[in-house]
Amino acid sequence: MSLELFSAPESLCSQKVKLVLAEKQLEWKSHSLNLLTFDNLQPDYMRINPRGVVPTLIHQGRVITDSAAIVRYLNEQFPHPRLVPADLSSKEKMDDWIELQNQFPTREMMYGNYKGLEGAVLRRSVELKEKLLPQLIQSNPELTEQYTTKLKDVRQWRQAINNTAEIESLNAKIAPLLDQLEVALSQSDWLCGVHYSLADTVWTAVLHRMDELNFDYLWKDSMRPALEAYFNRLQSRPSFAVAVRADKTPLPMLIAGLWRIAIGV
Repeated sequence: MSLELFSAPESLCSQKVKLVLAEKQLEWKSHSLNLLTFDNLQPDYMRINPRGVVPTLIHQGRVITDSAAIVRYLNEQFPHPRLVPADLSSKEKMDDWIELQNQFPTREMMYGNYKGLEGAVLRRSVELKEKLLPQLIQSNPELTEQYTTKLKDVRQWRQAINNTAEIESLNAKIAPLLDQLEVALSQSDWLCGVHYSLADTVWTAVLHRMDELNFDYLWKDSMRPALEAYFNRLQSRPSFAVAVRADKTPLPMLIAGLWRIAIGV
């Protein structure tokens, strides 16, 4: 099998890639990482992906580590069905939509807005990452640069999600973002015109996560009718059922993760 995907169940960025794989009906070898037991921070994985994030795609020996780069790569290598507009103007629009969601701090939005036990577990996991990384630096000196960079990122991440004012400021940016979608989708069924594209795959994952976080009130009940109809179209695609709706954390993986979080590093 020529495609290998390192991903995590229910990971937003992993779902972006899985949606493209499903749209193109591609098969791949799956390497499922448990983020709650910090599989993504283990030395073997850090050597593959120095940022210690998911997903990572390996194809014929080539390693691609960013979800936006991966979806473009998959379309180049497996062009049918085509998920990039043919004309330059629409392609540039697609790139702009991908970049817009890629720059939005969805990680902070998620970890700052999940409530109850789920939110507590996720925020605790970031705290434990911060404690684990110095140990990994000590035991893996050859990866000091990678782990030090990761530690800096995790510290900023933890600070952001524990800052109520920062999360409220972030949440206030969601409605204007959705307004941009509403304007575009009032003119066409898909973000780049009459054809479904890579822009729609990545926004599928983002909107689904916003829906999970109960931000759906921002488009339901005619708040943003074009966006509501668009999200319904996205959910009706076979790729959504495969890559998102069926993407659940297996029970043994969940139990192992909760145990790790409970006992600490």
